[in-house]
Amino acid sequence: MNMENKNGVELRDIRLHGRGGQGTVSAAALLALAAFEDGFESQAFPKFGSERRGAPVEAYVRISREVIRAHNQVYKPDVVVIQDAGLLRSEPLLKGLTPGGLIVLNATEKPADIGNGFRWIFLPASEIGERHIGRPLPNTVLLGAMAAGTGWVSLAALEKAVTNHLAKKGEKIVKANIEAVREGFGFVAQTEELVS
Repeated sequence: MNMENKNGVELRDIRLHGRGGQGTVSAAALLALAAFEDGFESQAFPKFGSERRGAPVEAYVRISREVIRAHNQVYKPDVVVIQDAGLLRSEPLLKGLTPGGLIVLNATEKPADIGNGFRWIFLPASEIGERHIGRPLPNTVLLGAMAAGTGWVSLAALEKAVTNHLAKKGEKIVKANIEAVREGFGFVAQTEELVS
């Protein structure tokens, strides 16, 4: 995917949706750190509804080669990352997604009759997270898939971001999340084309 030109500035907007406890805010921070590692300006910030486990959570990331002047929520994302497919039934997750934009979904199949005119990546991220991390956390798996599907950040930068961000949690946690990122990246890299 090419970088979009918005108001004269090359800018990429990503919106992440999940539930409290799935690591949505951490995923945004990791993506922004990875973009920074790859030489971009970046920002990440959350929007909380109610701060409890299981409640819907949104987080936003902006990536640009230039200084980012916007500091508001992302209303017209180029990519939407969805960590819980159940949110599609209750939240307007695709609202504002640019035509031809990318949806990265934690699911085993594309939902029927939702989001025509967009590109889709869907993969069983919770299952992959469970295998590597020991808990059904989809966040780092989906970041790997998004990186492979867009080419916006490198796998090496994501791995470095995971290492730096999670270092205090111990080497075992870092290694498990790096493996999760790699599997998400490899899942998409081995796929011939994205679903339209």
